[in-house]
Amino acid sequence: SAMTKILFVCLGNICRSPMAELYFEELCRKAGRDDIDVRSAGTCAWDGGRISAPAAAVMRELGIDGGTFRSARLTDSLAAGFDLIVAMTRGHASDIQLLCPSSAGKVRLLLEFDGGGDVPDPYGGSVEHYRRVFESMRPALENLASFVMNSK
Repeated sequence: SAMTKILFVCLGNICRSPMAELYFEELCRKAGRDDIDVRSAGTCAWDGGRISAPAAAVMRELGIDGGTFRSARLTDSLAAGFDLIVAMTRGHASDIQLLCPSSAGKVRLLLEFDGGGDVPDPYGGSVEHYRRVFESMRPALENLASFVMNSK
């Protein structure tokens, strides 16, 4: 079947959305699914930035290497290539709808997949703070992975 393409979006694309991308990729790999393509971008990001050090540390604790990750700026043409765009907060979701009007109907909130709400921004926090933020995202990422894998 055709590739399903998922884009995680936050503000700077160096903390929350890279952790989401890297962990979701790992869930797909563990499930043996190579028909799901996952990326991330930021509404106020620049192209080619590295994942923040504490976010990389939290991923390393899970055996996931974020060393080759590079950030991307969200554009309408980038968004157009994805089936599902997953925002970290309601604010990001409305920004995406403004920046990418042709993709507005594809936007969902990550925490819709686990009780709702916004994922807080860990930027500037300790590794422990990033770990707490990641753990708040993890059940929703696992639910989203099941949803995507089972709807194919």
